[in-house]
Amino acid sequence: CALSSVLSVCITIIHLIAISTSLLRVAYRRCTRRLWWDDYASIVPAIFECFKIVVTWLRLRHQSEHSRHLKVTLSFMNQTCFGFIVWWSRISLALAVVRITPVGSKARPWAIGLTCYFILNFIVIVLGVTVTCAMNTAWQHAKGNIFICRPLYRVNLATMITDIIGDVLLVGFPIYRLWCIKLQPAQRRLVFLVFSTSVLTLVAVGVVAIVSNGRVVKGPRALLVLLTTMNIEVNNAAYFIRLPS
Repeated sequence: CALSSVLSVCITIIHLIAISTSLLRVAYRRCTRRLWWDDYASIVPAIFECFKIVVTWLRLRHQSEHSRHLKVTLSFMNQTCFGFIVWWSRISLALAVVRITPVGSKARPWAIGLTCYFILNFIVIVLGVTVTCAMNTAWQHAKGNIFICRPLYRVNLATMITDIIGDVLLVGFPIYRLWCIKLQPAQRRLVFLVFSTSVLTLVAVGVVAIVSNGRVVKGPRALLVLLTTMNIEVNNAAYFIRLPS
């Protein structure tokens, strides 16, 4: 119980930091009259961050008092929030790439295509995970106070592949664009830093896959490790895109 309380507080703090930076970014862009679609897209993960805080507290506190139906519902809600935060953070970054790509440039259609690619991945991955978890109900009857659906291996593999491709594109394409844009050294370093944080998200994705499928951590603690790692991945994806620039 003490461990769950500590995890709840720590997870809440990092989510609140991400939400605060999102509000700061939107407020700053609004004051400077520079709001664009990437800023609006960053609001979506911020909203689901709020939902995820509530879901996390419900899952980690008073676990034994929850009915099986509530535990299953909270698991689906957590999975949905996870997908929205991670993928809409990437969509926001992809829109930021469109923003720094001049209209009429040969690279702009590719930047727009990158955004469409992330939107399509978001729909397919979230629906795929939800459907497989609804059809494969064995996890809903497992012993324990926290239910976590581990999707089928092929679903996890597809998710991992799309994560790798997406994060590599989010790092590689902006670096390519930086060579073609004249920026001040400080601005260039900031843009490079923001897009390079996708590497951290990719590392967290790998850890989630290993804990989920590799059975490196076993027993009740495995669920807490997986839940904590998923929250760390979410905040890696969401934090740096919120910084005003």
